[in-house]
Amino acid sequence: MEYPFRRQDIYAAIILIAFSVLIIVASWRMPRDLLGFPAYAGPGVVTGLLGLGLLGMAVTLLVRALRRPGALLSISRAEVHAYLTNPQSRRLGLVLLISSAYLLSLGRGIPYYITTATYLILTMTVFRAASWWVILLVSGLTTAGLAIVFNMIFLVPLP
Repeated sequence: MEYPFRRQDIYAAIILIAFSVLIIVASWRMPRDLLGFPAYAGPGVVTGLLGLGLLGMAVTLLVRALRRPGALLSISRAEVHAYLTNPQSRRLGLVLLISSAYLLSLGRGIPYYITTATYLILTMTVFRAASWWVILLVSGLTTAGLAIVFNMIFLVPLP
């Protein structure tokens, strides 16, 4: 039995492994000792754990795809073009681009609530999550909730 998505899974896994390594490195570079709080209360801890989780899932996808029988792994120009023009691949690339821009904008002088609300709006728009007013409402409430929980309950300052 041939699995038609074997190569696509391998390509996606390689992209996700690279992206998760970038997340882990960026979270490691975040300050760990803010306002005298212990290192595990730093802003990079959750991001690093999410990066590790993504890395684990991407490696699992790669291993499972490599074990499956299927088409050879030779990469031709036509296959790369077909992969890049696939709407699902484009959506993955767009979300990775939006997520990278979000991560790189944190702590750069732009208020947290603006970057987070913009990220949520763009991400939900890419996935066509709901109508525009529901997307705006969910983004606003989520951003406000995150800011309140982290700043007032966990006492973790957000960038």
